[in-house]
Amino acid sequence: MFEGLCRSRFWFDCSPAAVSAAISVYADGSVLVTHGGIEMGQGLSTKVKQAAAAALSQLLPEEQRPLPLSLLRLAPSSSEVVPGGGPSWGSTASEGNCQAVMNAAAKVVAQMAPYAKVGVDGLATWRATLAAICPDVGFAPSTAMLSAYGWFDGSTGSGAAKQAVQYSAFGAALSEVELDVLTGERRVLASSISYDCGYPLNPGIDLGQVEGAFVMGLGVMLSEDVQVQPTTGKLLSGTTWKYKIPHYDLIPQNFTVSFLKDAPNPRGILSSKASGEPALMASTSALMALQAAAGAAAREVAGLAGAAAAAGVQAQAGVQLQQQQQQQQQQQSKGANSTRADGGAGAGAGAGGGWCVLSAPATPVKLKAAVGRFSIADALEAALAACVG
Repeated sequence: MFEGLCRSRFWFDCSPAAVSAAISVYADGSVLVTHGGIEMGQGLSTKVKQAAAAALSQLLPEEQRPLPLSLLRLAPSSSEVVPGGGPSWGSTASEGNCQAVMNAAAKVVAQMAPYAKVGVDGLATWRATLAAICPDVGFAPSTAMLSAYGWFDGSTGSGAAKQAVQYSAFGAALSEVELDVLTGERRVLASSISYDCGYPLNPGIDLGQVEGAFVMGLGVMLSEDVQVQPTTGKLLSGTTWKYKIPHYDLIPQNFTVSFLKDAPNPRGILSSKASGEPALMASTSALMALQAAAGAAAREVAGLAGAAAAAGVQAQAGVQLQQQQQQQQQQQSKGANSTRADGGAGAGAGAGGGWCVLSAPATPVKLKAAVGRFSIADALEAALAACVG
């Protein structure tokens, strides 16, 4: 077994796309939110709901905030309701839609503010205000517009203070791996990630996004080998028989993720930064740690082969060799060592100062080829030669 350790750093440029949203408040106090994004498991809808509640809470006294989330519900995303929804990409759809929803909520709050009442708690205040706006539900129209559209154009602020939302997310990762040179199998023993998420919109969701992105990246770096027919381009790895997605034994045995503390993003929405895709690049630390382990293994394989070759010459010549014969053996040992390092392990291991260059994914087959022929017989013969010497 050989172990490798590597630290890597990464950054990811972010710029949320323009998007629209709509909010409607009903006489019973319920709120319907429609955003222009696509919820695909990244927690967009949860963040949007929280952002809407926070923005509508501006109607309440500060001590009664926030508005209960139970009053809010989300409508399915539809271009019939919110045209110009914009793309959900680059891990920035959540923050863009949050800003669009907050813009819509600010309009509704402004329309409700002249009728604001104060109750014993936030829910009572909210309902009292709506009772003042809708005094005769079902028989008379409301006295204020309770719906609004919001538009986020990719920037924040207004006038001279207006600026595009563009920033970079940063992070660093440290991974320790273990390589079995006999089989090429590898394990990620430990990984630690430190990530700059600004002020996270939802720390629980963002933590899961970083963890998930890293594991997805491990699949790219260690197991997902796309194979195509060279002449026709036909996909040969279309099923999990040949295309191996990341599974439980690729997940680090010791896995920790932490966010940079007290690091607001002055150019971001609610001082936040994106999570998800940026952290995928942290998985390069595992690939490079395997490069280091394979390089170390390749050097030892070359050394064992050289020692075994020297031991064979010594056994044929007898134990009482002359000084001249011993010098010849040393030269043969050096020659065998050099040949194995360049030919068996590859030029990267021989000339790279301990690194064996590997292209992703670092599958067991690739790792075994990079290390070279590791024979137990060679190891025993070398150990025996050392004892005799």
